[in-house]
Amino acid sequence: MSEIQLRPSHEDTNTAARVIAQHVEPTPLKEEIAFSESLNANIFVKYEFLSPVKSFKIRGALNLAHALARGKNVSKVITVSTGNHGAAMAFACREYNLQLTVGVPVNCDQSKLELIRRFGGELEMIGQDLDETKELLQGRPLSPNTVFIEDGSSPEIVAGTSTIGSEIVQELPNVEIAIVPVGNGALIGGIGTTLKEFNPSIRVIGVQSEVAPCMALSFEAGHAVDTESCDTFATGMAVRVSIPEAVDLMLAVVDEMWVVSEIDLKAAMGAFYNHTGHLPEGAGVAPLAAALKMRTALKNKTVCLIASGANVDDILRQEIKEKFV
Repeated sequence: MSEIQLRPSHEDTNTAARVIAQHVEPTPLKEEIAFSESLNANIFVKYEFLSPVKSFKIRGALNLAHALARGKNVSKVITVSTGNHGAAMAFACREYNLQLTVGVPVNCDQSKLELIRRFGGELEMIGQDLDETKELLQGRPLSPNTVFIEDGSSPEIVAGTSTIGSEIVQELPNVEIAIVPVGNGALIGGIGTTLKEFNPSIRVIGVQSEVAPCMALSFEAGHAVDTESCDTFATGMAVRVSIPEAVDLMLAVVDEMWVVSEIDLKAAMGAFYNHTGHLPEGAGVAPLAAALKMRTALKNKTVCLIASGANVDDILRQEIKEKFV
């Protein structure tokens, strides 16, 4: 699959928006005055975690499940996830009467596993990280009427994420910079596509943890680069093996990639909670963590931070409130 195939068309985005609208409302886009004052910029937050599954993943999952159900040849889906994609697929497969098995690494956040169970997904805990889980499950033969779905290489999922960019430019047409957390690249690929189509001068900036930087390294190298580990607490960005098609799309629509430390992420979680009363997960505050590092470049700019998810387990929640609030 090439970058052109993975990149959603305007029609793909509109179709996905219609599918998603049958199930969930658009997420809020709100200026956060405290962040604007702190950064001397106009800082807006796209609250993607205000959804039934507490993450942006619901968009792509609904669009994909809709397409699978329309095809009538699929009755069961197998996928792998660190939690958010699995929960979103469980929600979407329930909506479209599809069976679902989610392979998850053994160290997944319990809050995310509970969401998968709540929406009817079957769990299989296997592998030490997402990429090992994927390798183990992909090696098995598939039963009839069963498909294996890889999050970052599904055009329907990327089309789902592209609807976020569409909503942003409808509400904030003067946006100048969008800062997006990056795991496998589906989120920034979709958002970047619609933002660049609306206005090529909008800067699209990706963020990863410095201990899980495969997409940042891929951006720097100009091709897919893998890493030996991805030991970040921010499981939504814990990717070790980059997907070449997602890298190609990222290279086409992203202007910069930044990395932030684990402490930067936890401090940003505390700051977000202090100023908004919400506690996103590590990936969800990665844009804020990056914004705090690049404040000079953001001065007087209109900036949108993508708060991608808010599934936080109890131990991490307690740590943030005790040490960073």
